[in-house]
Amino acid sequence: MMIKNEILEALRGQKNLLAFSYGSDSTALFYILMDFNIEFDLVFINYKTRIHSDTEELEARHLAQKFHKKIFIQNAPYFKNNFEKQARDFRYAFFEKLCCEEQYQNLILAHQLNDLFEWFLMQFSKGAGLAELIGMKDREKCEFFTLVRPLLFVSKDEILAFLKQRKIKYFNDESNENEKYFRNFIRKHFAKDFITQFSKGVKKSFEYLGKDLQDFLGDEKESEILEFKGILICKKHESLISKAVKKRGVVMSWAQRKEALKGDCVVSSKVGIVYFKQGLNDERALIFNYELCEKLPKSFKEKCRQAKIPRLLRAYLYHHHLEPCDLNSKLFDKKDA
Repeated sequence: MMIKNEILEALRGQKNLLAFSYGSDSTALFYILMDFNIEFDLVFINYKTRIHSDTEELEARHLAQKFHKKIFIQNAPYFKNNFEKQARDFRYAFFEKLCCEEQYQNLILAHQLNDLFEWFLMQFSKGAGLAELIGMKDREKCEFFTLVRPLLFVSKDEILAFLKQRKIKYFNDESNENEKYFRNFIRKHFAKDFITQFSKGVKKSFEYLGKDLQDFLGDEKESEILEFKGILICKKHESLISKAVKKRGVVMSWAQRKEALKGDCVVSSKVGIVYFKQGLNDERALIFNYELCEKLPKSFKEKCRQAKIPRLLRAYLYHHHLEPCDLNSKLFDKKDA
């Protein structure tokens, strides 16, 4: 099974955390990392939604013990509505907290080619730009750690063949067959057979699309969505802004995307967008969870005025104990922004 050498080198000698579910993908990745002598620990989220959830947790503990790995277990609360989104938000918040507290440099995820293609089709069906269609990268820099996806260009069929050949045990998640979830519908009716037939071409296409996106947006650093204290920062580009807003929990409509480019605004009463100019042809968008504040201290408002902080962003800075000058330093430090 082909894993990029640059991915392996990025993990080697680092403090790594593997998001582990004991499903086929994360189990295969566990053993692949072992084969390449990559050191890592495990994190397991128990959602308590299936009859085998506790069994999988127990088996994950045994696996960690067998191979002398530290494992972090977290039980999720009951999610009443929109399970997929709430579950995702919960686990990534826990992953981030764990990486910060334990100083993990890389969070390793088991996303694979089928996941990438399913995402592509889901976004394509809704009307999306290039940045949103690609969705995931094999390496993605966050504020405190790096997301690493070693299997992103490996198909599900290759993963299952690897597990079968090595006679490796894993658990099936029966909820993956439930078509009430849009991703499962896309997988069953469109993505699965297509990838089986055309995986080589799909891999190549995503490699070309990634390069095209990089070339289109300029330097690789310029194409990223950076993060500073919960504020996402990107170029003023429709697709990048839409992608950043989605990271904050809101999927923008076509009309909202067009309206957002006109100036500072609040999307769906939840996500704020403000703009900073860095030069004649360089404008940055800042995306954040919008917060209200009835009255800000006069001294803080004066700091914001002097630092030219847009009004919509001021309450967020105040509530999160951020100095306006610190944000300006981040925005205008060419090394970071």
